[in-house]
Amino acid sequence: MQNKMKAIVFEEPGKAAVKNFELPKCGDDEVLTETIFSFVSPGTELRIFAGAKESKGRFPVIPGYSWVGKVIEVGKDVKGWDKGELVSGRTPIRIDGYTSLWGGQASHHSCKVTGYDALVKLPPGADPWLYTPVEVAAIAWRGTTIAFPAKGETAVVIGQGLVGILAARWLLWHGVKVIVCDMEEYRLEKSRKLGVFAAINAKTENLAEKMLSFCPGGVDIVIEASSSQSGVKLAASLLRQPASRKADCDYRPDAIRANAGFWPRIVYLATYVEENHLIPPVEGALILKPADRTVSDRLAVIKNIKNGDLNVDDIAEKPVSFEEAPSAYLRLRDNPGKCMSLVFKW
Repeated sequence: MQNKMKAIVFEEPGKAAVKNFELPKCGDDEVLTETIFSFVSPGTELRIFAGAKESKGRFPVIPGYSWVGKVIEVGKDVKGWDKGELVSGRTPIRIDGYTSLWGGQASHHSCKVTGYDALVKLPPGADPWLYTPVEVAAIAWRGTTIAFPAKGETAVVIGQGLVGILAARWLLWHGVKVIVCDMEEYRLEKSRKLGVFAAINAKTENLAEKMLSFCPGGVDIVIEASSSQSGVKLAASLLRQPASRKADCDYRPDAIRANAGFWPRIVYLATYVEENHLIPPVEGALILKPADRTVSDRLAVIKNIKNGDLNVDDIAEKPVSFEEAPSAYLRLRDNPGKCMSLVFKW
């Protein structure tokens, strides 16, 4: 077996490279995997690429947290796993002298099969390409499902970057009427193809009023996925009011009750560089800031992809070689209106 591996490294802000490393040893309670595709989460990885927030002062960095691969070695204490099985992984890889945020952009990983960072298996015989977005889609799945969307409700998603468009997809899957906004027509067109009720350019004058014209009285759920202060303020302004506060409108929701299940919900699904202090102008609201995806979220996404409920071609371009990473990250950074995400082929 070869003893070398490769990884994408952010050497400094705005500079990516591909480097060679020693192949990690497979522990007795681990499996060793070989990457087939790795998926770039643009918001997170471009933030790290820029040297902001978690990567500030911590270069060099190995980025990424979403990949699919196959098992090539099984530790002696691992039961129920076999060579050749296809997996989706998020396990960080640790290399001395390099910060792992979170190490997914690498050719190999030595992984646990239990616990928080456990690998999850793909269906036998699956096409790995179809499952490349599992880890990122699971973030949007968690952010959507914790709001308990119900068929017939109305929701707004602010921001149609990768996580935002995935949130819109899962809301549609739940039978919710979905309205979205973004500043890039390229993204809005993708959302329209998914079947959202309305896709509005965020540069529109009187944006809040424009969005509310599609849902008089406000919406049941707002998912803020833009990471912007303007998005946070917009989100708070769109929640439905109790009937006693909006007696002149045609929409008559039940009065807010002690049970939070009757309240409108606002989900802060993005990562924010600045803290936000904002009280929505409603009688009651459920404020949600999702934790990281769990194994059950990841498994739910795998099941939905298998059932044909998420098509990777709707959100990703054709894969490029990992050797192109130095130019690919620059292209992704400099063309937000033309590129939704990246997938590297290993």
